[in-house]
Amino acid sequence: MVGRTSCELLLTNEKDHQNTNSAQNAVSGEPLDATLSYLSKILLEENIDENHILYEGAALAATEKILLDIIGQKYSPSPNNSAPSNEEQVYPTSTNHLVQYQIAPGLVNIPALEYSKGLEEGMKFLPNVGKLRIDFQGNNLSIPSPCNLNSLNGSNSKKKLNNEDLELSEGRNCKISQPYFEEPVRDHKLDEVILYNDDYIDKVASLNEAMKASMRIKKNVRENFSYVEDLLIRCSHSVATSDRQAAEEMIKQIRKQSSPDRDSTSRLALVLADALEARLTGTGSEAYNRSVAKRFSTSDILKIQYLLMTVTPFLRATYCIVKDRILNSVDKASKLHIIDFGIGFGFQWPSLIQDLSEQKGGAVKLKITGIDFPQPGFRPTERVDETGRRLEEYAKSFNVPFEYNGIALKWEEIRIEDLKIEKDELLIVNSMYRFRQLGDESIGLDSQRNQVLNLIRQLKPKLFLLGVVSASFSPFFVTRFRQVMLHYASMFDILDANIPRDNKVRHLIESEMLAREVINLIACEGAASVERPETYKQWHLRNLRAGFQQIPIESALLEYSQKKLKSIFDNRYFIEEDSNWFLLGWRGKTLHALSMWKPKQEEE
Repeated sequence: MVGRTSCELLLTNEKDHQNTNSAQNAVSGEPLDATLSYLSKILLEENIDENHILYEGAALAATEKILLDIIGQKYSPSPNNSAPSNEEQVYPTSTNHLVQYQIAPGLVNIPALEYSKGLEEGMKFLPNVGKLRIDFQGNNLSIPSPCNLNSLNGSNSKKKLNNEDLELSEGRNCKISQPYFEEPVRDHKLDEVILYNDDYIDKVASLNEAMKASMRIKKNVRENFSYVEDLLIRCSHSVATSDRQAAEEMIKQIRKQSSPDRDSTSRLALVLADALEARLTGTGSEAYNRSVAKRFSTSDILKIQYLLMTVTPFLRATYCIVKDRILNSVDKASKLHIIDFGIGFGFQWPSLIQDLSEQKGGAVKLKITGIDFPQPGFRPTERVDETGRRLEEYAKSFNVPFEYNGIALKWEEIRIEDLKIEKDELLIVNSMYRFRQLGDESIGLDSQRNQVLNLIRQLKPKLFLLGVVSASFSPFFVTRFRQVMLHYASMFDILDANIPRDNKVRHLIESEMLAREVINLIACEGAASVERPETYKQWHLRNLRAGFQQIPIESALLEYSQKKLKSIFDNRYFIEEDSNWFLLGWRGKTLHALSMWKPKQEEE
């Protein structure tokens, strides 16, 4: 076989294949394969045959000569081939993803050159594939932005996104760096409600009254919701049994009976319908990840915080209790180090910075280690970095010595050395309402929650402040759906009772923030299920097992909090105490709980 060209081998195999197919077709009566017939005609073309034999034979002969020289045999050229001379060496090269051969001047392959030239000329008339996108929904062609070009590389639109895919789909698929514009980190209007001046109570109370006065007259449509509620529950059963036709029909009916401009129950029904549809179609993880990847502008975040601080007591009461416990612990310390798991946007700390600046003998040096989950995309530390700039601005305005350490990691991966703890610091650990996003025992025996609690215990803080969303949802879907519906009915009812229905910020809270949680709770399972709250009683037992002991609530602090609540907010809110937990809720339903802990004596 030495000396035969690849084209000759291909022709031989083609003829053998044709003979075999002819024998088979003689029996079956089927015609020859059109593709093989076409290839046969092309390969037997005289010009192509000569050019390819010259082209391929020269390359193959050169390779044969090298191999024979290595084993010590003399090269004998094939009758169909001649070995290339020194002036006719063949060199493989790669251009534009196509392997070609450069032939030295001694060997001129004019047809190959003409083919390359023709290909180059022809490509000028073809559109750039990277600049075309087919809009299947609008049946249009469009030119995408540079960040979306990678979506053309054979991606499957039905593929579910996990956390790693999220970075590719929402951030890292953008190969061109986008300009980063730093937004203002502080808002003077927000300062009116997060900084406690002498008249802050009157300000918040007046803002609350103005908000209620601007509310439109609400029509009582709860009688309609009984029908929608029945549809939702029956739909959840159909989804659980994969009865797609019945579920889709009921989802349509739910949407017809609901509206984003009506009362809380109607708005909640739309959110629940979207979550049921996402579970039915298997797109829950994709929808949740897409929502997480959305970036709110700093302006929107400030508006949301301002609204929630004005019409609900949960954040304000939490900040007040945390600040009071920290100030009572500082005593004569010269350095205060707060490690905040889930620092978010840092709005809980400006008031503390303000109070530290007013202490006798000068402010202590404040260090805050802000921990949060990494953001998807090119800037995983974007949120914690922005929070650091915001807190530095407040510390500078109040002349408080300040140091910030931002950490954007999975919490279970954090090590003690990452926290930069110094021996002469008063250490306090804080986490408000974010532990629900850590994995529990359903994900693994050594759960993320226990790992983080063990890390905190090893730090031996003087005080560990823990706030939790007090709720529990069943692993069984139909039961869980009912529980989610009841829990979020309270959340939507709070907004409807205190904020006008046409308020844009309220719509943002409902359609983005709360809807994101509902979709994850209803449409996601396993590791994709991020929202996993537990009741305060469950957290109580978990903390005890982790080696903590509870610090009792002072009755004076409870009475003060209850008095402030009544003077500012709706009387349907409440703050109570149970098992040394502050309980905060609405219409008799506990929604949040807050407690103080420290490592057990034998651990100190």
